Amino acid sequence: MAPVEDKVRFLRALAFEIRRKLPPNEALIECIDKEGRGGRHRMFRQVSAVLESDGFIAALHVAGMLGDEAAAILAAVVAVNDHRLLANAVNNLADYHEQQSQP
Repeated sequence: MAPVEDKVRFLRALAFEIRRKLPPNEALIECIDKEGRGGRHRMFRQVSAVLESDGFIAALHVAGMLGDEAAAILAAVVAVNDHRLLANAVNNLADYHEQQSQP
């Protein structure tokens, strides 16, 4: 994926969709579709393919939204099946990316 601002915006949108009680895969598809309407679908072709074959965590990893350690932790959060917890975790990832971009 591209600039940090795009990652932050995307992750916040994903957290919002999850908070609306969409399952993680559906929430990610919704966000990818919205990116497509904004003309940025090309960046997400690979993410969509990985989502279909390997799932939610792998798709976020391929998109550059999280590293190996965060992927392992987020997998445990997804397994708990609590939309509020997952939305907060995704929002915290956005906060992390935002803080890393500040000088």
